[in-house]
Amino acid sequence: MTLKSFPTKDLPPVLLREIEDFLDSQDTGHPFQFPQWAGSSSRVMLLREGGNIRWSGTFGVQTPLGRRLPWIRALVANRGPVCDDHQLWQAATEKLVEQMRQENFVYLDVFPEWSRPADVDHPLFMDDRDWHSTGSPRASLRLDLTASEDELFANFRKISRYEIRRTERSGAVVSTASSDAEIGEFLRIYERTATQKGFAPDPIDDVRRIIRWLISSDARGALLMARASGFVHGGAVIVRCGRRCWYIWGASDRDEQIAVGHILQWKALQWAKSHGCTEYDFGGYTPGATSGPAWFKEGFGGRVVHFVAPHRRVIDAKRYGVFRVISKIASGV
Repeated sequence: MTLKSFPTKDLPPVLLREIEDFLDSQDTGHPFQFPQWAGSSSRVMLLREGGNIRWSGTFGVQTPLGRRLPWIRALVANRGPVCDDHQLWQAATEKLVEQMRQENFVYLDVFPEWSRPADVDHPLFMDDRDWHSTGSPRASLRLDLTASEDELFANFRKISRYEIRRTERSGAVVSTASSDAEIGEFLRIYERTATQKGFAPDPIDDVRRIIRWLISSDARGALLMARASGFVHGGAVIVRCGRRCWYIWGASDRDEQIAVGHILQWKALQWAKSHGCTEYDFGGYTPGATSGPAWFKEGFGGRVVHFVAPHRRVIDAKRYGVFRVISKIASGV
């Protein structure tokens, strides 16, 4: 087994295609692990067996204490590394740890897309003292798309069906964006939505870059735009990996006469189904919520899936101790 590192900005098209094909082949693959998703300072680590990719990780290179202490460096994999074979995942990650020691990294953060029973950690982390959790487990809502469209619609909550039909009667239509101008329209609504609802938007330049990639790719994803009376009222960004499609970003303007959130999700489900997906992931979800985004997503059905928490592996204990002390001082603890 050989482990190799590549800067994401220098990946040739043939290797990008190979990485995409590998991620599509893994049940634990996730859009955030596509090299195109990462910034220019990121890197891809690949492990091959018999010439084929068997383990892949797209990592951000972070200096958590900034430019003043650039020697405190970490690798961070959001929803990765990816490998369905847990024994191979562990062996490859050990190789990565050894390589990180040679490059003087301080710690490794991983957040693989591993499902787990509620309130139970994954055995690979639970039985390994080298890893410790750095956050809470998360949950998502996933909908099986193998039923017909009529059956899917019939299983929606009554109010969800009503809102979709009401929006259709108002003359709203949903189409797939194909231009920078449409991306700009969505981003303006996205920023307004963030201000109104009080959340921090993802960096706009990164969102724009990713949507441009989706628009130019072959059925990797889409920006869906909802229009009525000549105006854009909202949009949704969805991304496919393998047989699963994820809802990533959504935004809509407040309007008492027309609410486009439900119809955007309905069209997103139809897009996913028409592109061969058998499951739709609604993204972050809070089990038991009786209002807000989680309640809205529940209106379309689905099953709750629990995932492992993010975990950290300390590579250099002495420098990590320095990092901890300085972090506490900086935060006023």
